[in-house]
Formats: sequence, C-alpha cells, structure tokens
Amino acid sequence: MKTILLTIALLVCFVLGVSDNTYSQNADIYDQGTVWSLTFVRTGANVADDYLKDLARTWKASMEEAKKEGLIVSYKVLLGPAANEDDFNLVLMIENENMAVFDYDPERDAKFDAIQKKIAESMEGEFEGTVKNYENIRQLYGTKLLREIYLK
Repeated sequence: MKTILLTIALLVCFVLGVSDNTYSQNADIYDQGTVWSLTFVRTGANVADDYLKDLARTWKASMEEAKKEGLIVSYKVLLGPAANEDDFNLVLMIENENMAVFDYDPERDAKFDAIQKKIAESMEGEFEGTVKNYENIRQLYGTKLLREIYLK
C-alpha cells in the first residue's frame, strides 16, 4: 500500500514539474494576446451574397453594439473559396480581451440580450425570419477559441 501511495505521489510531482517547466518555456517564447472566437461557416451555392447582406443586418450590427459597450475588442469576417466540398468558405471572428469573458456573467449576458433585442426591434419584425433563414443558406462547421500570441 505504501508503495502505491509513494508511486502516485511521485507521479503527481513529476506531472506538476513537467507542466511548470513547459509553461516557463512558453513564457520565454511568446507573450499572450487577446482571445479570438472563430466560427466556421459554409454558405450554399449562389447564396453567399444573400447571407452576407443578412449577416450585416444582424451579426455585424450586434458586434458593433458589443464593441461600443466594451463587450468585445473587435470582430472580422474572412471570405474565401472552400478548399474542397467538405470545407468552409467563411470565418466569423470575434476578438475578446481574455478567457475570463467566457465565464458565466449574468450582467454581460444581459447586455448581449439587450443588444439582440435592440437589433431585432430595429429590423421591424424581420429579425426572426432572417435568422431562421440562415438554416437554409449556410452550414456551421464549428467554432474554435484561439489565443493571439506575440513571438519574442
């Protein structure tokens, strides 16, 4: 029994020592920057322009308000040809100050809800239909969180 406990204790110490060493090596290689949330999208054939027009009225409008409120740092949209039939052709990018913004925060959530409500009201009843139509003209390929780094 003592041998098993000693083995576990040594293994834990080894793992902690390796992870601390790895972190310190990374700290010497780069500085950490902002955190980007990327959403990968594929638009249907001949509807990319329709999707982008609708996106400007909904997503872009929301991002502009979120930026004004200090909820995000910035946002970008990247468009290009898909590499193959199983690839995305559009990336929606949102820059956040840090990973902490992804923690549960009722105040932050309420601000985003208020923004969505404001955008929906400005579209005079078209918001729900526009967002619902997204299902017909695009396919989501997933999301990813990436930290921007600055090499030393």
